[in-house]
Amino acid sequence: MGSEFKPVSREAVGRLLRPRSVAVVGVSDAADSIGGRSLANLDAFGVREVHLVSRTNASVQGRACAASIDDLPDGIDAAVIALPQKAVVEALEACARKKIGGAVVYAAGFAEAGEEGARAQARMAAIAREADIAVLGPNTLGLTNYVDGVALAFGPNGPAKPGGRPAIAVLAQSGAMMGSLRLSAAARRYAVSYAVATGNEAVTGIEDYMAHVVDDPHTRAIAVFAEQLRRPLEFLKLAGQARRNGKPVILLHPGRSDAAQASAASHTGALSGDYLTMRAMVAAEGVIAVETLEEFLDTAEFLTRFPNPPLHGPAIITDSGALRGLSLDFAESHGLSIPALTAGTEARLKARLPAFAEAINPLDITAQGLKDMPLYAEATAALAEDEATGGVLVAAMPGSPQIGMAKADAVIPVLSASPKPKAYVVLGDAPVDPALPERLRVAGVPYFRAPERALRAFAHMGEYARLQRAAAEPRSPEPPAGSPIAGQGILVEHRGKALLRGAGLRTPHGRLAGSADEAAAIADGIGWPVVLKVQSAQLPHKTEVGGVAVNLTDEAALRAAYEAMAARVAEARPDAVIDGYLVEGMAPRGLELVVGGRRDPHWGPVLMVGLGGVWIEALKDVRLTPADMPVALIEAEIDQLRARVLLDGYRGAPPIDKKALAQAVASIGDLMRAHPEIAEIEVNPLVAYGAGEAPLALDALIVVDGSAA
Repeated sequence: MGSEFKPVSREAVGRLLRPRSVAVVGVSDAADSIGGRSLANLDAFGVREVHLVSRTNASVQGRACAASIDDLPDGIDAAVIALPQKAVVEALEACARKKIGGAVVYAAGFAEAGEEGARAQARMAAIAREADIAVLGPNTLGLTNYVDGVALAFGPNGPAKPGGRPAIAVLAQSGAMMGSLRLSAAARRYAVSYAVATGNEAVTGIEDYMAHVVDDPHTRAIAVFAEQLRRPLEFLKLAGQARRNGKPVILLHPGRSDAAQASAASHTGALSGDYLTMRAMVAAEGVIAVETLEEFLDTAEFLTRFPNPPLHGPAIITDSGALRGLSLDFAESHGLSIPALTAGTEARLKARLPAFAEAINPLDITAQGLKDMPLYAEATAALAEDEATGGVLVAAMPGSPQIGMAKADAVIPVLSASPKPKAYVVLGDAPVDPALPERLRVAGVPYFRAPERALRAFAHMGEYARLQRAAAEPRSPEPPAGSPIAGQGILVEHRGKALLRGAGLRTPHGRLAGSADEAAAIADGIGWPVVLKVQSAQLPHKTEVGGVAVNLTDEAALRAAYEAMAARVAEARPDAVIDGYLVEGMAPRGLELVVGGRRDPHWGPVLMVGLGGVWIEALKDVRLTPADMPVALIEAEIDQLRARVLLDGYRGAPPIDKKALAQAVASIGDLMRAHPEIAEIEVNPLVAYGAGEAPLALDALIVVDGSAA
């Protein structure tokens, strides 16, 4: 976000990603040296124009070396700097003089190594930005462009053009994660278009390379590993462009456990930490965020092979009755629908299955398949051709390696011919024919040894389909700017509620009292019973000082509560400035929720809705959305709450009006967008009611940052 992340030009990044001329700086005759390995990769890929620079060798492998970068011709596209950390800054200065477009800096020991390294990295970045040099790294394993056939990397590598195979671009801050997915793709027989390890991102980052691959015709999907998205708004823009281009983005982003460490004045701040905010914002642009390396590898393969997932879940065919129940349980826990078969498919199966087998999804063909091997193919074809199914998962018992291969051979032609997503699972770890995985993968069928992994990949595909539809919906229009809010820090409740009312939310009837007599007069006017609450910006959590009294049914009770409360507050916080005491009508009972908004310094305003009252502490059951989400999509998020059973009516309680609740959430989003000085809002509780009745904001905490106005 600061100047250190100011991007270099798109042209400079393009020269680095697709160079026609390359210089290897620090090359040597030692085959196992970094420079030597880099040269070997360039030769393996057939790069024609390669310049060598070495201070100690006049030639390497019979090829002449320049003594310094200054001896090179002007305008080389990319330099591979295979030098120690202390020599890098001087080398970049020379690259600037020679108008080199980009540079890969392998060396570690920069910002990740302490203050001195950070200063060296800052100096390197300043040189690069001034000269418009697209630097990859430092602390990187480099990049490989498989489309054009260029490797600026020292790890084991070799040309592998997509050649018509589905291909994924791999963009990772970690070289190990980049390598893991690249090697996984090779093993699974699909292709990689570009593999980039961005390292410390001193000058260029994931967003710079993503800007080039979102429109790349050779790239079907984009896999991103990031510990921090340094230009998040740019990432969101590019993710939206990728979605519109039909290129799924799969993101693995560590940091889930940090959410509990966030500190703020409210639950909203604590429960919408950096990781959860990131998840909500990227999901709104259709990005699939996964949590494990297994999911990363599996989902990357699925969405590369099948980038346009159908709306329906898969059909499952197995020869294990036990798997039927297990797969249904697992699918339900991951939100994966298992569709019922159409009547035509049921009839087709019944005519072919043994009488004791049920023609349902998941389908168990029983041990009959061992006696009648064509049954595997015919049943699989029936499921694949059913218009109600969105894919096919074949999960087979291993048997002997010979029997296992026979089962696979029976279904591979059917699966390969189907345009739907598919997968093949061999249950357990029993030995299989060594040729089986390769045969499946060459046929374009993902292969697993555990049905859970395959079902989870199908679930992520279903999630991607849902996110695609949601992200295509227009966002709420920008509200008109509001008048600046005076003050700094936490607004006292009665001021906060006035803002909420202005935004269209409903609050209890009431007024501020400065004495017990005035409080009694207000209560007579609004009707009994009432609530009494102390009002002070220094007391955001009023219950901690005994500053709340509820269900006061008559004047005597109100006067006694007023005097006792004033005494408690004076004793507990004699320094607090008291605006007065808020007298409000007692709210009817309903379902208590919490609704809030937080302005993230990187991602912007994000909204939160969840179960409120004491349950927010215990369950932390919340959903987050961007502040400009339309009401219909907010309502869909509310339906994702684990506590939705309470919202739909539980044990005779009426269902709440979820559309009215979603409108209240959207109104808080509009309030935050109209007032950039609002850092945080929390309404806890917001009491929701039945059909046709708007929710009621019983308490409000609003934090203002006047410097942001």
